[in-house]
Amino acid sequence: MTTNILQKLQSATFFNGLDEAQLEKICSKSKILSFNTDELIFCQGNDAAAFFLIIRGWVSIIKENKNAEQSVLHVFKDGESFAEPAALVMGRYPASAYAASPCELLEIRSSSLKSMITEDPDIALRMIIRLSSQLNTLVNEFEQYKTMGVTRRLALFLLDLSENKSDKKSVDLPFNKTVLAAHLGIQPGTLSRAFNHLAEHGVISDRSSHIIFEDIERLQDYINSSS
Repeated sequence: MTTNILQKLQSATFFNGLDEAQLEKICSKSKILSFNTDELIFCQGNDAAAFFLIIRGWVSIIKENKNAEQSVLHVFKDGESFAEPAALVMGRYPASAYAASPCELLEIRSSSLKSMITEDPDIALRMIIRLSSQLNTLVNEFEQYKTMGVTRRLALFLLDLSENKSDKKSVDLPFNKTVLAAHLGIQPGTLSRAFNHLAEHGVISDRSSHIIFEDIERLQDYINSSS
């Protein structure tokens, strides 16, 4: 396993309290999986034998009701882990997971982690302490995000995409706009209106996934003025 994967494990909320030796042990018992856009990672109702850390890309969690209607529940990004409760407690996946973009995942088998915890209970204790300490922070951040204006929420997402790019004048959405709307917690029609509003602040968007910033400082000023 590479240093990059160890760093992602260490920065993930679920593993953040573990030391390097413990993280290396988890890596040694895990494997990397690759998926193309829209490829199924696991299916709703299947036995949950593993959970995952996203090394690269985005993953959407989709719930299907009895009428076979699908809803996007959440979208996870690079560096985040998902399906821990299903794999460690519930035993079955309550929803399906699909690659929202080309992605690489670290598959962590629940049996391997449980075995390591039996051998080294300190792993479980460190996880519990770290998760407990972050719970209030995460709740507060979630409440602030949900009360934030939709257009500002979209602007922050677009700027975040451009953060690690050398050319900050444009970005490509990592997934389609239906998934983006679900990620932002809004309806597709609301997303279209938000893009129209951002046009007033120099953001050019058409029906494709390519977004152009006419003046990124102007967009940042809009976000700051909306704080």
